[in-house]
Amino acid sequence: MRKIILLALFMAAFAAMPAFASVQNVKVSGDIDSTYVYRKNFDLGANGIGDEVANFPITQTRLRVDSDLTDNVSATVALINERGWNNADTAAGDSSDIVINLAYATLREMLYSPLTVVVGRQAFHYGNSFIIDSAGTNNSAAGDSGISPAAGDLTKGTAQDAVRLIFDYNPLTVEFLVSKLQSASGPSGSNVHNNDDYDDIDLYGINTSYELGDGWNSLVEAYFFFKSDRSVTDPDAGVEQETDKIYVPGLRASTNPIEGLNVQAEVAWQGGNKVVTTTRATGSIRRNAYGVQAIANYQLPVLKEYKPTAQYVFTFVSGDHNVSDLSYSGQLSIEKYNAWDPMFENQASGKIYNAIFNLTNLQIHTAEFSVNPIEDLTTKFTWTGMWLDKKSDATTWTLISPDGTRTADVSKDETALGYELDFDTNYDYTEDVQIGASLGWFFPGDVFDHATPVGGRNKADNIAKQALVHVNVNF
Repeated sequence: MRKIILLALFMAAFAAMPAFASVQNVKVSGDIDSTYVYRKNFDLGANGIGDEVANFPITQTRLRVDSDLTDNVSATVALINERGWNNADTAAGDSSDIVINLAYATLREMLYSPLTVVVGRQAFHYGNSFIIDSAGTNNSAAGDSGISPAAGDLTKGTAQDAVRLIFDYNPLTVEFLVSKLQSASGPSGSNVHNNDDYDDIDLYGINTSYELGDGWNSLVEAYFFFKSDRSVTDPDAGVEQETDKIYVPGLRASTNPIEGLNVQAEVAWQGGNKVVTTTRATGSIRRNAYGVQAIANYQLPVLKEYKPTAQYVFTFVSGDHNVSDLSYSGQLSIEKYNAWDPMFENQASGKIYNAIFNLTNLQIHTAEFSVNPIEDLTTKFTWTGMWLDKKSDATTWTLISPDGTRTADVSKDETALGYELDFDTNYDYTEDVQIGASLGWFFPGDVFDHATPVGGRNKADNIAKQALVHVNVNF
């Protein structure tokens, strides 16, 4: 029996040899991240029936295979499953799903040596992810995620189907991007159209970066991105189709003027057209929005054994008084649309304000201090203050909340949105095991001073709270 088994194994291995002959190297890796999530009052008291509490553990599992086929060709496939505990197989398309997170091929020195082509579902980002990151809308997960909606902003399923052409002319790098975010499902009903891309969402871009080669390790980055969204109107509804377009040129610079200090600045503008709904079905108004971000990070030259670091971040994204501003009934406003579109930013992940607000119409000041009090332990304290750029003309807002959409009464005459305090700590138990915790409190500002408190509650009763405790194992 032993000889038969050995013979069968030998024959199977021999038969499989041609399939693996072109593979030089295969690496299998992944991680298992289990997190206890506690979130309270993320609707800021909007429902008027008391504090809402989300209290549950989740596990996020990723398995990745990297294969080098030749010196210049490699392939990557990664699977992911995100689910709340004891919450599998409850319905089709939920937390029991194992989905493809990454599936791409990398072709180096294609056609000629400076060119690298990456094709397929992949992860990427530009600069500090202020404009573009493959994470997509970073404060929500896909609808079929097992952790959505209560913890959708914590998703690790961050990838896009894209083609990237990377030209490396060191110190100059030029990269072209084409990404498909939503593909046509085809017209439905009896009103069929020949144009089968009517609901597509596409992203195009070019990003250039240049290292100046000075003693400050300075870098300059220029980019231009274009997003086309044809899903905002449906030709089957019997109305003329409109395409929402966003053009985003921008500049970013980074330098290190003294030892331990990094200074960055970024500015971007948004043009194009915003599709709005009016009494005459659909129409468009011109976009005219801009965003600015400045960062200063300093590794303090004292108590170096504890690695003390201070950071300040200023973020500004313009707003609009009223998104559907009309000059008179049935006619679009001649004014431009000034609200910044969050595009595909990926900043402030895990923070409370990131889970309940979009990155638009905001002035954000963030002060952060981190230190390593003992070996393998990192602690970080963060204060974030938020103000509106424009006061709202509307009497209610829609908050993007982990437990669903809510509307909250707001004051038209105030701009103080609130501030958040966060404490984060991470301990490297081993090289492959990390244990961490994050505690956060968001204090609503004067914008949420209700003339008539919702449900008889005052602003002080509407503090949002969060606790995240996790254990992550890499293999």
